[in-house]
Amino acid sequence: MNIITVARQIGSGGDRIAERVAEILGYEYLDQRLVEEIASNADTSVDEVEKFDEKGEGRIRYFLKRLLVPEVSPGGVSLSSAAYFPEFGLEFPYVMDREAAEAAPYLDRGTYQLLITTVIQEFGQLGNAVIVGRASQVILGSHPEAFHLKIVAPFEERCQRLMQTKAMELDSARELVDKHDRWRELYLRNYYNAVWEDPLLYHLTINTAKMDEDKAVDLVVGYMVQ
Repeated sequence: MNIITVARQIGSGGDRIAERVAEILGYEYLDQRLVEEIASNADTSVDEVEKFDEKGEGRIRYFLKRLLVPEVSPGGVSLSSAAYFPEFGLEFPYVMDREAAEAAPYLDRGTYQLLITTVIQEFGQLGNAVIVGRASQVILGSHPEAFHLKIVAPFEERCQRLMQTKAMELDSARELVDKHDRWRELYLRNYYNAVWEDPLLYHLTINTAKMDEDKAVDLVVGYMVQ
């Protein structure tokens, strides 16, 4: 295997684990670079791309946009029927604006999904990479050389970690963790007809409340080099 996808919960330490694994194996670490690649391909700004990055949206917002704005299906992964009628009408995490005064070209959801899917597939073909998030465990789900990893931790422990690392109050940390968890759930459900927590998507799930980051890194690296 020469590709690792890392799905992670905010506050789980998954980003650090992914980066360290990539460094030890000599693999390319693909997280923010995926956003930059899309911005370059779409001739738009990183800020514009980040409006869509790993963010799902609620039923009403999505349905109205589907009526008003034609979208394309991502290459190789069709938009699911769940994208039209998601089960849960949670609030949408961002607002799309098409202001004439914007300096950067407008990027819509369909174009983003097409580009992120294509970019991840291309890196999957190149190999020797650790790809963080962006439904890469689904996009490369049938890739014969991909190892799919999920990093989790209990809700309250993740909140406590964010309080320490980001100097946040407990209520703010809880709100942030809850928001990011919903975004990831809706992102996979709406655009890839997948469930983020589905254990069948992954080779391995690590709970960093039970295994520290050093041991997690050693475990993954050991598996990849065996």
